[in-house]
Amino acid sequence: MAFTQYYSRDYVTARERFLTAARDLRATTQSHAFEAKGPDNEPLTMDITRLGDPEPERVVIISSGLHGVEGFFGSAVQLTWLLTRGMRWSPPPRTRLIMAHALNPFGFAWLRRWNENNVDLNRNFLDDRIFVEADPSYCESRAAYERISSFLNPASPPSRWEAYRLKALFQVVSTGYAARRRARQQGKSAPPRAALKAIGDLGLLELHQTLPVGQYEYPTGLFYGGTVPEETVRTVRDCLPGWVGRAGEVVHVDLHSGLGKYADYRLLLIDKKDSEPERWACNRFGAGVVKAADDETAYDARGLMLKDLRDRLSGIRYHGFTAEFGTYSGLRVLGALRAENRAHFFDHPGTASYRWAKRQIMEVFCPAAARWREEVVRSGVEIIDRALVSR
Repeated sequence: MAFTQYYSRDYVTARERFLTAARDLRATTQSHAFEAKGPDNEPLTMDITRLGDPEPERVVIISSGLHGVEGFFGSAVQLTWLLTRGMRWSPPPRTRLIMAHALNPFGFAWLRRWNENNVDLNRNFLDDRIFVEADPSYCESRAAYERISSFLNPASPPSRWEAYRLKALFQVVSTGYAARRRARQQGKSAPPRAALKAIGDLGLLELHQTLPVGQYEYPTGLFYGGTVPEETVRTVRDCLPGWVGRAGEVVHVDLHSGLGKYADYRLLLIDKKDSEPERWACNRFGAGVVKAADDETAYDARGLMLKDLRDRLSGIRYHGFTAEFGTYSGLRVLGALRAENRAHFFDHPGTASYRWAKRQIMEVFCPAAARWREEVVRSGVEIIDRALVSR
């Protein structure tokens, strides 16, 4: 089966196909209009469909597009399941399926990872931001971000002729040497000055521990977490009680792309190793694809949607996973994010550089290659199937 047919060319098409498939299944649908508009002034909505028992004991939530442009992939997975599985799906007793389409419709429509306020919505599910001043680990991360902000956020339009890879390599090495100096000043072990590979690895490690964490000081910078709950956050929180009802168990799979090995995936947990949710996930999906929150390669991000929803569903068994599908190297993805952000703030939609930047961001989060598109949709549908198994 050619799964590539389920990818849509734009947000409007993806939305129409999703809603049509849901209505053909006679599913209950609900659309939440957002204040922002699309590139052609079209309305933007988060769309929800419900299938299964109206009074469930168990709810499975499949969400897409929290990181805008990643919605092309997530929407394709949801549409494929609806069109290829939905017609013959016999819901297990007291089970409900919720599909939340385009949590960040602005980013989806405008080919952005962030929303209309440049906010990374998966760093915005917060009730307070006391940690910004009070948490030593965040203060460290903030200082690290400040050291590389000029590289991450140039105040100029993007250019395809920029020597980005050379600049990125220089930044990695410079970050590594700076980390080496700080380690020596603190009396910690550090690689010799001439050990370039070790220095580079040290620089990459600091970048990995800094960028994904999010930042709350640079409103036009990459990975900005915002100052107040954004419209997506408010909408999801308001909808949650209606999605769950009186259910005692929730399985939530949030679809993402851009991190990891090409066309491969991992289920990133919000729970630690050897916890009951981690054991449940390993039994259900396989230990080889599950990565616990305290895995050695994990990072301590704040404002995560799945953590926030788990906390709000106190007393309910909540199994939350980020299904993360890999595309390209971290430096290439960062380069595309950097170029698109510059296009958004310092360029115009009609220019060649703006269009180039949008092509880059689309490719790193939803590669055009048929092999990638086929494999990730196949895997995504299998994840939904396994999530729906009642025991």
